[in-house]
Amino acid sequence: MKIKVSELRQFAEKALEKYGYSDPEITTIADILMYAQLRGNNQGIVKLIGKGIPKREGGESPKIVKETPVSALFDGNKTHAMIVMDLATDTAIKKAKESGVGIVGNFGSSESTGALGYYAKKIADAGLIGIAYASAPFQTTAPHGSTEARFCTNPMAYGIPTEGEPIVLDMSTSAIAYYGLIEAKTAGKTLPEGIGYDKDGKSTQDPAEIMSGAIKAFGGHKGSGLALIVQIFAGALVQADSFDNDSDNAGNLVIAIDPEILTSKESFTKEVSSIIQRIKSARKAEGVNEITIPGERANAFNTKVMNSGEIEVEDNLLAELKKVTE
Repeated sequence: MKIKVSELRQFAEKALEKYGYSDPEITTIADILMYAQLRGNNQGIVKLIGKGIPKREGGESPKIVKETPVSALFDGNKTHAMIVMDLATDTAIKKAKESGVGIVGNFGSSESTGALGYYAKKIADAGLIGIAYASAPFQTTAPHGSTEARFCTNPMAYGIPTEGEPIVLDMSTSAIAYYGLIEAKTAGKTLPEGIGYDKDGKSTQDPAEIMSGAIKAFGGHKGSGLALIVQIFAGALVQADSFDNDSDNAGNLVIAIDPEILTSKESFTKEVSSIIQRIKSARKAEGVNEITIPGERANAFNTKVMNSGEIEVEDNLLAELKKVTE
């Protein structure tokens, strides 16, 4: 069903209000959810349905517990991860502008950070190189060679400034994001082969069965290796838990780098733009109309949606969101 973008935003904000968030928190979380939704990313309003994201009781404002001129570690204090990660991103940007590099992590946040591309793009829009990792002790994804969940979906994102729109690579290290499973289940759809296993370790295309079993790491051993790295960077390095489904101690890491520490920003963005043009001008394979770079299709989707003022939302998903707001 098509719905006005402004109306969808209102539904999201109303749901967040019912979950107990303050006006400033609603604005931040809704910005991040809508960023994803308006780019065709499955880290959007699906997070608000079902049990949703109620505000944790006993949560307090995030606070810095360790700091250097180029780094900071936040205790999330059970605050929603999007609030914590946005604060960490702003802190990393500030430190990078002052010292050339900003490395900021957190432990103790709750729920999902949402689309990591939001934070990476925010850093790139500030003229810096952005890197973001997120992990949680919620085990959803099997290491390569196993059918048992050990990793979370362990996403990563990179934002790189150019002379035009920044490059934004935002990806899960699992074959599908967990909320992609929820979207498919809500829509009553089956998944392509090779996505995951049921609780007994048998391959299945049923999203509900995969939710009770394990998602595969994308790309076999390579994706599994990347998942391990994310687990270490956004887990062990920031004092977050790795393997405990009952733990609330999730972690994130964000890095901002000023190109000026190695080159000039002008030279860097010019060279990156030149690299992009070389890639896009490569000989196309049969049936390929355009060679795209990370973030380009999402930007095109966003432009189309914003120009029309409307977005297509799967009927069951929209109905579930409306239920939350009633």
